Amino acid sequence: MKIVLLKDIPKMGKKHEIKNVSDGYAKNFLIPNGLAELATPQNIKKTEGKLNEINKEKEKQLEIFRDFAKKIASLKLEFTLKTDKKGSVFGAISENEIAAKLKEKGIETEPEQIQLNQHLKELGEHIVKIKFSPEIEADLKITIKGEGEAIIDKKSKKTKTKKSPKLS
Repeated sequence: MKIVLLKDIPKMGKKHEIKNVSDGYAKNFLIPNGLAELATPQNIKKTEGKLNEINKEKEKQLEIFRDFAKKIASLKLEFTLKTDKKGSVFGAISENEIAAKLKEKGIETEPEQIQLNQHLKELGEHIVKIKFSPEIEADLKITIKGEGEAIIDKKSKKTKTKKSPKLS
C-alpha cells in the first residue's frame, strides 16, 4: 500500500515522502495515529505542492544565510573583560554574548550556530566559525581586550597596568 508520510518516522522516511508499506502496518498503525495518509492522486498532488513551497522557502533561507556570511566575513567584534595586574582574565565570552553582539549589528543567529569548543577566556584575536547550514559557514573575527589590562614593557620586562578612564 502506498502512503504519504505526515511526520518524520525514524528508519522509514521524512515528512511528505511517498512510501510503500504493508497494508496492515498502514491501516492499523500509521493512518490511525496520524503519521500517514493514503497516497491517492489528490494527496500526491497536495504533497508535491507542499514540497515545492518548502523548497522555495529553503532557497530563500539559504540566500539570507549567504548574505549574513558575507557580512560576517568583513565584521570584527570587540569585547572587554576585566583583568588583574598580572594579566589574568576574569570571565569569558560565550556563544550567547556573541549572538547578542551580532544581533546588534543586524545579523540574526542562534547561539547553537556559533561553533566554540570552549568559552573565550584569553585576550587577543580569535576566529570563530558560525555555521548557518551544512553548506554555509563563516569565520568571525573577535578581539578581546582587557579592562585594567596589563602591559608588559619589553625592555624592562616589568608589568605596567593601564587604568581604564573613570567617568565622573
